[in-house]
Amino acid sequence: MENTFFMIMFTFGGLMGLLTLVYVIRQAFNRQAGEVGGWELRGARQRITAVARTTLAEGIRAKVASGFALMILVAIPLFWLTAEGDGTIKGRLQMFISYSMGFTGFILALLTILFSCRSLSVEIVSRQIYGVVSKPIPRWQIVAGKWVGIMTLNVLLLALAVLMTRVGTTIIVERYKGTLLHDLETYGALTPSQAAAVVDRLEQVRGPGAKGMGSPLIAAFADALGKTRQQIGDILIRLPEPSRVNLRRFDELRRQVLVARTGIPAPVPDLTKDIDELYDRLKSEDRLPEGWSDKRIRDQIRTALGAQYITIAPGDGRQWEMKGPPPQEGSDHIMSIRFKFRTSSPPLAARFEGRTLEADTLLCLWGLGDPRKPNFLEQADTFPVNTTNELEIPQQGIEPDGTIRVSVVNIDPRRLDAIFDIEGEEVEVLYRVGSFELSLFQAALALLIPLACLAAFGVCASTFLSFPVGALIVLTLYIISSSMGFVADSLAVSEEYAPPDYDRDLAYQIRKTTVETFGWVLSIGDVDPVRHLIEGRAVGWRILWEKTWKFVLVKGMLVMLVAVWVFRRRELAAVIV
Repeated sequence: MENTFFMIMFTFGGLMGLLTLVYVIRQAFNRQAGEVGGWELRGARQRITAVARTTLAEGIRAKVASGFALMILVAIPLFWLTAEGDGTIKGRLQMFISYSMGFTGFILALLTILFSCRSLSVEIVSRQIYGVVSKPIPRWQIVAGKWVGIMTLNVLLLALAVLMTRVGTTIIVERYKGTLLHDLETYGALTPSQAAAVVDRLEQVRGPGAKGMGSPLIAAFADALGKTRQQIGDILIRLPEPSRVNLRRFDELRRQVLVARTGIPAPVPDLTKDIDELYDRLKSEDRLPEGWSDKRIRDQIRTALGAQYITIAPGDGRQWEMKGPPPQEGSDHIMSIRFKFRTSSPPLAARFEGRTLEADTLLCLWGLGDPRKPNFLEQADTFPVNTTNELEIPQQGIEPDGTIRVSVVNIDPRRLDAIFDIEGEEVEVLYRVGSFELSLFQAALALLIPLACLAAFGVCASTFLSFPVGALIVLTLYIISSSMGFVADSLAVSEEYAPPDYDRDLAYQIRKTTVETFGWVLSIGDVDPVRHLIEGRAVGWRILWEKTWKFVLVKGMLVMLVAVWVFRRRELAAVIV
């Protein structure tokens, strides 16, 4: 009976909501709805373009855009001159890219907040808006034109920053090549033409990396000089240690940074069946904890089973199977397994079979491919804990259909557990999908997503707040949205602060719901394009579309509708006929 009543009321409410929506849309697009022009669409493109052009010119005249553009023009060259990183070519370039794009995103966010919050408020206070609203232009087109003008300015400045970042990347690489050229002539006893031939071959190196004499650099240099691998090794050994290290890091740079890659995470097991079986067994044995809710018991079981899956005890192993693109013969098809693990306690230095196992490292045996086939490859080595590592997969370790089988065995004699956070995507296979320019372009598009949201918030604030108040409020919201993780910790609503009976703790649920609600309302994008760039990852068109739809087309559009609703109902100037 209750379900029938609910269905009747739900259907009635839906019908009334539909009729109300039809009425609102009909009234909204009435030419006489609210102000001159109403919601008329005819000629909208020309009017919005005119407002956008005026807004852009206003920003340039007010020296707002010029000031921020000057900051970008000065800062990025300073970054490529001063960035050092870990002292290697790879670290220096990663730090430059991080500083350049991170600083650009921050500066453009400040510009967007200041420029958007003054877009309408200053015109209203100075009464310049009278000359616009008295014309036959709907107010929604004024609001839309302001947003388009602000975003046009952002696109222009971001394009400038991207261009300078790409130029800076080239300058850093060329500066390194000049240093290598000098070292090859001075310490390697090569003639200037021989040294130049070796340096030129750096851009032609292909294939996966390897240690020692198996490095593709050795083969490329040997081909350039017409010498044997051993002779090339003798030449390189005479170079200073920093030059040799930088050669290895440059080879990593071309494969792991100056590319566009995408990742295939390790599959997360479905533990639902195991959880149900264990729960039923505990229940049949009357071993369920007293006073615990059903959800809490199942969550504890899930945590325990998940910990068993991600933990590899000494002597044990784990295997993952992932599906990537089929390898292509003759192409630069490089795939790598990227992983990060921690241990149950910090590993101490030890001796094992005549070798030294350094502190904070773990000895693991990695297997690539099917163990039952002759193309199965194994590699035993020590890897740093709590650090991201990459292990390249040769083409013979990949099945013809792109299937990749990766296994790891914990063979460390110090008897420590290796813990892989699978759900945190700390085990994944990476493969190349394009060039560094593609990755840089997608990162720039990702930076525009939060800027579009901030522009919508700022324009909305400018419709009913003064410039100082609106800018202060939007800036505060931006700071809060950027630090929601800290807010969650400070209010003790993150997972590690959850009380035992969190599903029954009303105060905790209220705090958590409030933080999550504010987090969704204030969130302006969570792509983190800078991290993608320095890891050689492409953001991906699918992720860009998902974030654009979520933050720009939904949230930004809702905020703009609020701005239009407020602006249409604000009395600015009467039209006398």
